[in-house]
Amino acid sequence: MKALKFQRLRRRALGLALATGALALPLGAHAQAYPSHAIKIIVPASPGGSTDVMARTLAKVMGEQNKVTVFVENRAGASGSIGVQATINSAPDGYTFMLAVNDAITIYPLTKKVPPYNANKDLTPLAQVAWTNILFSVAASSPYKNIKDFVEASKTKQMAYSSNGYGTTTHLWVELFKKSTGAQLLHVPYKGAAPALQGMVAGETNLAVSSPASAKALLDGGLLRPLAIASAERSPLFPDVPTLVESGYPDLVLGAWFGTFGPPGMDPAIADKLHDMIIAAMQSPEYQKHAQSFIFDLPILSRQAFAKVVADDTPLWLSAIAAAGIEPSE
Repeated sequence: MKALKFQRLRRRALGLALATGALALPLGAHAQAYPSHAIKIIVPASPGGSTDVMARTLAKVMGEQNKVTVFVENRAGASGSIGVQATINSAPDGYTFMLAVNDAITIYPLTKKVPPYNANKDLTPLAQVAWTNILFSVAASSPYKNIKDFVEASKTKQMAYSSNGYGTTTHLWVELFKKSTGAQLLHVPYKGAAPALQGMVAGETNLAVSSPASAKALLDGGLLRPLAIASAERSPLFPDVPTLVESGYPDLVLGAWFGTFGPPGMDPAIADKLHDMIIAAMQSPEYQKHAQSFIFDLPILSRQAFAKVVADDTPLWLSAIAAAGIEPSE
């Protein structure tokens, strides 16, 4: 009887030790089994746009590379904030993350009296998945051949610029440009990139700022003349277009990033593994082909470097919002 009782106590103690040991496993051990089921990518935009297309390409490639289902859920509305909030409220287990452009993440909350979220505290930056440079263009019939001549001319005669709409990134980019260069330009907002560019070609304005993808058809048709690109170095896609930096405006490195974010409180080991999966998908021929179709650059950044990109956005856009005279709304 004593031997039987001892065996029972030994089995119970062994079971307790195994259970306790399982609970005591470091969080990083769980990352070794990740991913074990489907992953959802939230896109805070409607289907069909560049953000959605890039997310669906990323989902397809990630699924194939990791032998797991990866799917996209569109959560559009309220300038992207609905999708951002859905991400923030998700479980931080690595099975839900978001792909979004910077205006939904950093610009939108800065336009509110009570910001609904803080990108630097309420999200876990994972990876930057694309970058689009910004072109400053004039109509092909314009007399201006470089950006410095255009800036100087704007100080002596009435000139205007097209934007995609009041409070959009194109509006804010030009307000930063005006602040840095002293250019005198009247703002003419349009409803989207295509009308803004067409308005400039038609002579309604003198300057337009856009992504290369938005301007591509007009550039190919010889209707636009790019004066400068707002990048640190010349783009290999536009090697003949000087940068604003080399044109004498060192503070003007502007663009839009596309990034992936998880909810707050993610296990760093899971976040690191998800980052590596995203980067591997970005380096696939299929993803790079889609990026090229949108004239996107694909910088490969660490999680820490991307977090700094996001953090640096806040003072930049606060300055732009102030320069544009935009009052925070309810």
